[in-house]
Amino acid sequence: MVDLRLLLLLASATTGITDAVNNTTSDINTTMTSLDSITTTTLMLLNTTTTADTTTTPVTTTTPVTTTTTPVTTTTTPVTTTTPVTTTTTTPVTTTTTTPVTTTTTMPVTATTTTLVTTTTISTSTPTTNTATPIQCKNNGFPQNQVCLCPDDYSGTLCEIPNFCANGTFETFTFPKTVFGQFSYSAQRCEAQTPNAGLPKATAQCLNGTFDKLQRLQCSLTLELINVNLSSASQADTQLLASNAQILTSVPSQLTAQNISVAAQIASRLLSTSSITEDVKLAAVTTVSQLLNASDSQFSTTTVNSTNNLTQTLQNFSRSSGNVGLQLVQPNLAIQSLKLNTNGPTVVQFTAVKGLSDTFLPNRINVSQNPDSQNLFPVDVQMSIKIEDTTGSQNKPNVDTVGFVLYNNDQFFESEAFKSSLGTKRRVISGNLGVENVSVTVRFNINNTIQFNSNQEENPPSMSIQDFACVFWDYKLGDWSTEGCIKVPTPFNSSNLSTSLACRCDHTTNFAVLMRFSTNYKYSEALGVISIIGCALSVAGLVITVLFQILTRNSRGLSPTLLMVSICVSMTIFYLLFIFGINNPVQHKAASEPSQTNSIPRSDFHQEVDQGLCTAMAALLQYFLLATFTWSTLYAAHIFFVIKNAMSGPPENFNIISVITGWGFPAVIVGISLGATYRPDKPLNYRQEEFCWLAALTPNKTVDLRKPMFWGFLLPLALMIFFNIAVLFYFALITCRTNQSLNSSQVTPFRKKMLSSVSLAVVLGISWIIGYFMLLSVDPIQHNILTYAFCLCNTTQGVQIFVLFTVRTKIFKEKFSIFRKSIPSPEVSVHRMSYHLWPLREKDLPESYRSTDFDQQVMDHMDDQTDHGRPM
Repeated sequence: MVDLRLLLLLASATTGITDAVNNTTSDINTTMTSLDSITTTTLMLLNTTTTADTTTTPVTTTTPVTTTTTPVTTTTTPVTTTTPVTTTTTTPVTTTTTTPVTTTTTMPVTATTTTLVTTTTISTSTPTTNTATPIQCKNNGFPQNQVCLCPDDYSGTLCEIPNFCANGTFETFTFPKTVFGQFSYSAQRCEAQTPNAGLPKATAQCLNGTFDKLQRLQCSLTLELINVNLSSASQADTQLLASNAQILTSVPSQLTAQNISVAAQIASRLLSTSSITEDVKLAAVTTVSQLLNASDSQFSTTTVNSTNNLTQTLQNFSRSSGNVGLQLVQPNLAIQSLKLNTNGPTVVQFTAVKGLSDTFLPNRINVSQNPDSQNLFPVDVQMSIKIEDTTGSQNKPNVDTVGFVLYNNDQFFESEAFKSSLGTKRRVISGNLGVENVSVTVRFNINNTIQFNSNQEENPPSMSIQDFACVFWDYKLGDWSTEGCIKVPTPFNSSNLSTSLACRCDHTTNFAVLMRFSTNYKYSEALGVISIIGCALSVAGLVITVLFQILTRNSRGLSPTLLMVSICVSMTIFYLLFIFGINNPVQHKAASEPSQTNSIPRSDFHQEVDQGLCTAMAALLQYFLLATFTWSTLYAAHIFFVIKNAMSGPPENFNIISVITGWGFPAVIVGISLGATYRPDKPLNYRQEEFCWLAALTPNKTVDLRKPMFWGFLLPLALMIFFNIAVLFYFALITCRTNQSLNSSQVTPFRKKMLSSVSLAVVLGISWIIGYFMLLSVDPIQHNILTYAFCLCNTTQGVQIFVLFTVRTKIFKEKFSIFRKSIPSPEVSVHRMSYHLWPLREKDLPESYRSTDFDQQVMDHMDDQTDHGRPM
């Protein structure tokens, strides 16, 4: 009855790999063959000692070069010599680069194992293609641009160095595996009768491969008591209170809005104190990092004041005199400051590079002044500050310290202007100079780390970057602002989720990039062809069935004709709407580049303003499909009343009730669905974008039971199908039972009974139950089988009704026989005699008895639709 696309979007699809990899592999094999020959010639030359008047000069190459696996072709420069050439191994040229290098000089050369070097000593030009050996990462490291992105628990060039403390016992407490520098929490928990039931009893920091600095939790101590006791605490007590606050915020699922607010106040007070120890600073920073793990639903207006105060405290703390050169890095928070050299130009750069996880590690954070080299690792966040004078004088502003704070997400920056519906997160970075009258140019590249698929190479991302905004947190406004910030033009690829986005601002504070995404829509062509063919045949069959039912209405009565015609009419309109209107006429493509305007988007998910046509089509499809099943359910009710009341039949006003219910009930459901979910600026709350059908999924392709697909279609449809199935079983039970009072001549053939049940199942839409099994299936093969079965059964339902309720009837056969005989038949003359090719058929003799048995009456009632027996 409908294409599987109405339900199939609850699942996902995959793509393949291109042939370019095979071509590249072929090039590499050819290149390596050439290089083997060249290397053999070179080694022969190195083993030969000759004399020469020229002087050879050793050359050392030490510049690291990042390469890709793409073959690089280098053509050597012809060098003509008229004197003998000396090739010696006593003064080697050491090449320490990981890039293939071609040397076109007569100087002696020694190549390392990772470098291919060619020495040319003849006066001809020889093109040579070199490729670097792919880097082999260990311990699940991922190679990218000839460097290894390591998991948190390993480090080193090839991820070969352990970076963790193994799980073990420390002072009677058991701790799990923990990364260097981070805190671990004991498996032992506070007892159920204490205020902190279920929280760890102790914490220890992983240092140099072992656990150290054990701190115990007082299970009766709460965050509120810690906040009160801080005022009069000694230095030793402050350490204890800070560690207890850290343990009390270590379980994100137990953090409430009240906990977050009080813990933020504690951290602010600790970091505002100038005389605290390094351990207290680390405990406070760890507490803040753990607060960023809390559920976003716990951050609300009750936490705004405390989190705003905390972020301002962190900004000041990053450049306070007692923290110059200090680096504090925890999984969700990184703080680092730098003492500036005031001689010469002042450009300060903060860089956070990527790892396999989205958390921070000390070896991934770097701050430098006037950097002169590029980092080989892919950059996650980078901020560059150029200090200039804005007062008109020639003297450079007195800035001696710069502090940076990097947040892993924007939980502390609760915005009203921008809302996230995709569950994305945004890095927030702040720079603090502590002076005025300074023009600061800020440029930071944020590589979007949002992954909508597990493997972007095998499964292209389902989202594209539609636009972005450069913003900072305005404490006066209490929200994001674009004042003083502009976008910097960079190469942009909307489908590449690793695109770097750049901004420039004229002041320092907490900066972020607010990105907006749009969905990459895909279409199923093969299933579309099957659906169109099936629906077109169904439309033709239903139109003939409607005409046939109307023309032969006197032979069966008003009620069956009304019900069957209403089913066919609503189904025909649905098929026509589906064929011509299921695809959205307005196809929205991904943005080729972001807009030049730096304006804050309302959400991280882009929705085009509704143009009305697709929404109207979705509403009509919902209405007529629900109307089809409503009339099918009324048909089932009619059969039930005929079986139960064999003598009186359906209620007296059944036809009037059927008309009101059949056309009114679907209208009520559609009206509620539109009123509850549809808004012109958010049409995808009601319908889908790719198809003009009801919405079922969130923008990131997760099932959302609040969408109208479930309560506005699947739920009422399921109730009607269950009722129809119950009536079908009841009908089959009545018609298939054996009555001992009937003689053998009165027994209805089993084939006829089965055909009657199948006919009833078709008109009641029982095949739609396949769609529910399809939604619940997990096995891909089973899901595909059910998908095609669902599509074939329901797009051809009109054909099935035409065959079972029109073609099989005696009247249709008689009329068709008369029509066929009216067509002149071809004659074949043999000895002046003509033979007609049409066979002569005699009419079937009628039954010689009239049964008064109940089950035989039921069969006659069902056959009234197919064989035109007695009126129902």
